[in-house]
Amino acid sequence: MNPRERVFSALDHEEPDRVPLFDFVYESKSFENILGKKGITPSTPRDYIRGHLSLSLDLLVAMGGPAETFVPEKPSPDTIIGEWGIKSKLTEEMQVLPWHLGGPLKKTEDLENYQPPDPHAHGRMKPIESILKLAKDQIAVSAAVGAPFSRAWTVCDSMSLFLQWVYTSPYIVKKLLEIATNYDLEMGKRCIDTGVEIIWICDDLAYNNGLFLSPSLMRKYVLPYIKKEVQAFKRKGVKVLLHCDGDVRLILNDLLETGIDGFHPMERSARMDIRQIKEAYGDNICLIGNVENKLLLPFGTLQEIAEQTRECINIAAPGGGYMFASDHSIHPGVPYKKAKFMFDLAKKYGAYSK
Repeated sequence: MNPRERVFSALDHEEPDRVPLFDFVYESKSFENILGKKGITPSTPRDYIRGHLSLSLDLLVAMGGPAETFVPEKPSPDTIIGEWGIKSKLTEEMQVLPWHLGGPLKKTEDLENYQPPDPHAHGRMKPIESILKLAKDQIAVSAAVGAPFSRAWTVCDSMSLFLQWVYTSPYIVKKLLEIATNYDLEMGKRCIDTGVEIIWICDDLAYNNGLFLSPSLMRKYVLPYIKKEVQAFKRKGVKVLLHCDGDVRLILNDLLETGIDGFHPMERSARMDIRQIKEAYGDNICLIGNVENKLLLPFGTLQEIAEQTRECINIAAPGGGYMFASDHSIHPGVPYKKAKFMFDLAKKYGAYSK
């Protein structure tokens, strides 16, 4: 099987020749570790693909670019203000997804004059078009869009302010969620029209100890917008995968009911037990991930990595419906040697007997 066939077989709950390999790899520092070359981002597509292939991955995630006419503000050497007006802190390791320092909305009245970016701006699809053209049959290509909750709160000065508005200014919260959803709907549709067959919705709704909002508030405010995105993309004939960190067990069934085809990353430190999830939902959704990447991959021994790799495959692979990955990403703290060892081992132990 080629990578695309392997990935779609898993998403269709069939057993491919072997378990597909996947991970989020996006920071320049990660590619420096993998390829020994600096300055690689989704905007350098040839090396971006080469970095994923070096790990033997079957699927990569492409991301849209900024508007060609946009020039970011840099109040200081290590801070940047992006298209959404969000101020972020850059570090050597975090350039693509830098630390959030504050959004443009400090008070509810600020929304009156706020203008989100144009999803149809020239240049948005350039990185994705380049990756699709170069990837061919070497690796399957998916694309990531934002998602309602994460995009809505980041344009606020802080998450705590957004959560406060859920109670004090629900109209503002709904308006922000609509702005976020409308933008990402257009971006997702543009990705699909460009030729992408798998769309990722990336929305973190929880931390290690539970949801950012109660289950009832998630169902009232957030989940309908996620479902709107999922259903719109599926109507265009693509697979839709959800990346959602943290302990989302209280709404996991709700997330599945939105219609997603795959769920990532089943974060270990958030008590997302792959065995329980496989038993409860494995017939209905493709599971992706679960190898611990915060401590195990950076600091664990090869034997410990091997044990967890085999555990994930032994639990989740039987019957299909599993893609092997870490429980978040191959971040800059993961040595290339350990990542390569893990994926090579998964390639070996993930083979299905025919």
